[in-house]
Amino acid sequence: MIASRTRLLGAVTLTAGAVEVWLAHRTALPGGILARRGTLFAEVCAWWAAYGVALWCVLRLPRRSALVIALGLAVVVRLASFSDKAPLSDDLYRYAWDGIVQTHGIDPYRYPPKAEELRGLREDWLWPPELAGEKRQTLLNRAGVRTIYPPVAEAWFTVEHQVVPLSTRDKGYEAMGLLLDLAVLAALLAMLRARGLDARWAAAWALCPLPVLESVQNAHVDTLAVLLVLGGFALARKRRTLAAAGLITAAALVKVYPGLLLVPLLRERGRRVQVVALAAGLAVLSYLPHVLAVGLQVIGYLPGYLKEEKYGEGTRYLLVGLTGLRATPATVVVVLALLALVAWVLRQDLPLPEASLRLLVGVFLLVTPVQPWYSPLLLACIVLCGAWEVLPLAFAAYPLFFATILDGPAVLAGRVSFGVAALVLLAVSGWQRRSPGSGPGGGARRTSAPASAAAPRSPSPG
Repeated sequence: MIASRTRLLGAVTLTAGAVEVWLAHRTALPGGILARRGTLFAEVCAWWAAYGVALWCVLRLPRRSALVIALGLAVVVRLASFSDKAPLSDDLYRYAWDGIVQTHGIDPYRYPPKAEELRGLREDWLWPPELAGEKRQTLLNRAGVRTIYPPVAEAWFTVEHQVVPLSTRDKGYEAMGLLLDLAVLAALLAMLRARGLDARWAAAWALCPLPVLESVQNAHVDTLAVLLVLGGFALARKRRTLAAAGLITAAALVKVYPGLLLVPLLRERGRRVQVVALAAGLAVLSYLPHVLAVGLQVIGYLPGYLKEEKYGEGTRYLLVGLTGLRATPATVVVVLALLALVAWVLRQDLPLPEASLRLLVGVFLLVTPVQPWYSPLLLACIVLCGAWEVLPLAFAAYPLFFATILDGPAVLAGRVSFGVAALVLLAVSGWQRRSPGSGPGGGARRTSAPASAAAPRSPSPG
């Protein structure tokens, strides 16, 4: 009976995985989001559905079989996802440009890409001759403004430019994204085992469309930040608080938002001043050479970005907006709620991944980001906590992103997707309080029990 059940679960997993491989290939077809529009969105949604089936089955398979299948499928899905042109984002072209500029000894914050001073650096890949007579002229986004990326990200762009031949174009940067993605997967697997948790949960990253789309296909630098955060988690577990703070600060110097995860490190009262001083010192040291070179131009496009995202107007807080609040009152409510969330996290006696997950869940629900590439950090925390009920929140930005890019009903799409994610969290949290020890089926959090045994799990972020 058990053997037949295992064979059935394996067959369903492989079938769902084959669907994932096919959809990974489909999303890599030419045209991208602007040309394929609703078709591409339907494929992304179907991919997430197939992932849900595959993950449900993997968590019920014997551990060895589960890991062999999940890791094997992970490789095939990622190879199938390689695209001649990133389908959802043009950010990698800015990465490539910043790398070129720095390799020529020019500070990346000094000039916008369209500056005449940089005309001699324009490569045909990024400045296609066929666009010479058009308004855009380049594949780069916002070519008229200075870069927004922090110094550690800029250093990584230089490394990428040194490693990736320009002749490989998008695929070279996708390959770098793949290396970071696989490094994150290996780190998650090692951390699950080190914490005495079920290694099958690595499948939640391995089979998920999110890192494939954002880390590989679109080559977002956020994956580097995730890897640095995981290194911080590992060091914090060894009570090396300052070293952990250093890596998480480095992650914040790749993309700013991982800096939120410094908050749980402040729970150790004897280290609070040291953690703050270290983080501030590293930020100052990383920016200092650029400030000396270009002054306040290091701020780059950040003010314009915040204005573009309409956070200053208070209209980007989609769930808070359901209360009728707009503009300044909405911003005030969100800021106060974030401060309350920080205070609550500081009072919780939880391991760093669990505390970080709760913090990220609160921030995502309050801020409702439109960019799905912010979600891999959330997914990594989901993996380490076995918090399957948070997965809808990791998906929630996609309907909002597609609607925004394609001039659809963005507010409605965002409120529905983030609202459904919030309701799932509330419902599952209530169910878990009534049924302690219930989890995503069959002891997925226990390393010593058979696959069919019920097991306790870490508390949910609800």
